[in-house]
Amino acid sequence: MSAELDEVLEDEYAVQQEGESHIQTVEVNGENEEKPDIEVSALLIDISETLRFLSEQMIRLNEVTKALPETVFALRTTTEAVQCISHELPAVVREQCLEEYKKILANAVKNYKQMQKAGDKWQKSTEERQVKKMKIITISAVLTPALLLLHLLSMR
Repeated sequence: MSAELDEVLEDEYAVQQEGESHIQTVEVNGENEEKPDIEVSALLIDISETLRFLSEQMIRLNEVTKALPETVFALRTTTEAVQCISHELPAVVREQCLEEYKKILANAVKNYKQMQKAGDKWQKSTEERQVKKMKIITISAVLTPALLLLHLLSMR
């Protein structure tokens, strides 16, 4: 395809060169004949520029077309990798969730043990106070009748 394009460009260049030489002859021939030839020459130049632009675009298209299989291969490879990851993702997420649940449960157990220790400590401190109060009440229960007896005996 580029050989055909090269031939078209060469033909167009030749036509352009003929147009330029024809413009020079028209200038010699006179003013009346000059206007149509100049218009034709301008059109030939426009056509030549258009063909040059098309040639550049064809070169770019060929470059992109050559790179397309590599790009498609890369996209397929990436797609396969993403599919593998997506198939493994639920299992990975499940494992991570289980690990997080284990950590949460371990933290709850730790907090419960700390709370249990604090409760035991409070209970012991309360029990110690209760024991002291009970000792005082017991002593009072023994001393009060004894003192009452002593008082009654002393009144007689």
